[in-house]
Amino acid sequence: MALLLTLGLLLPGLEAAAAEYRRPSAAQLQELRRWLCPNGGTPVRGAPGRCDGAGGRRGGGSASGFGSPAPGWDRGLPAASRAQTQCPEGTRPVLARGHEDVTRCLPG
Repeated sequence: MALLLTLGLLLPGLEAAAAEYRRPSAAQLQELRRWLCPNGGTPVRGAPGRCDGAGGRRGGGSASGFGSPAPGWDRGLPAASRAQTQCPEGTRPVLARGHEDVTRCLPG
């Protein structure tokens, strides 16, 4: 009897809590998307902090949005020569782990 009485007291509270929750409106969802992805795109499901960056469409890269190129990041840079250059001053050349033909420039 005490259990039924306790349930009777809890259920109205649950109904009130459920009534307070409302699904966000379209305007609220758009505001959330702009906050989560200020540079455009839509949030990638299952990848917190990632946006597809394609304004809702996926171009290139994998279906999850990982590895998608960031548009314009290389604007103004010369084309890659695919050749090793000398290390800058203050660094030394070190063979990259697991490679025989890749050199990294590390401080020191």
